[in-house]
Amino acid sequence: MKGGKKIMKKSTAEVWVKIIAILGYIGAAFAALAGIIMLFGGTFLSGITSYFGGEILGSFLVGTFIIIAAILVIVYGIFTFIVALNLWKHKNWARIVMIVIAALGLLGSIPSIIAGVGIVPLVINGGIIYLLAINKDIVKLFR
Repeated sequence: MKGGKKIMKKSTAEVWVKIIAILGYIGAAFAALAGIIMLFGGTFLSGITSYFGGEILGSFLVGTFIIIAAILVIVYGIFTFIVALNLWKHKNWARIVMIVIAALGLLGSIPSIIAGVGIVPLVINGGIIYLLAINKDIVKLFR
């Protein structure tokens, strides 16, 4: 203890950063997988809607919208993977971006909490924000 405050060992701080990076890898994989499923689903939905007598323009627009959304989700997955990889390497910009991603995840979990569905995303994102933004021992790793 130094000055009445508990100091985290450097190796412990590095483990926490690696855990957060692994969570980033997992999130990136899920985003990429969801994007790929949406990509095929959008194409399928567009084709099946017009096959069963749906309005051609309407089914084209719906399919196009889903395909564009799928591409954006895949790009987000790739972006998150790059951020997690650089977080693993203790790049300060990756720490800041991961804090922003966690803050957006925290805001996105508010409706779930209000509905009483789940508190897990709140705890995970709150923990990530605490560790990467507030914990001085972890912040020191990135300097």
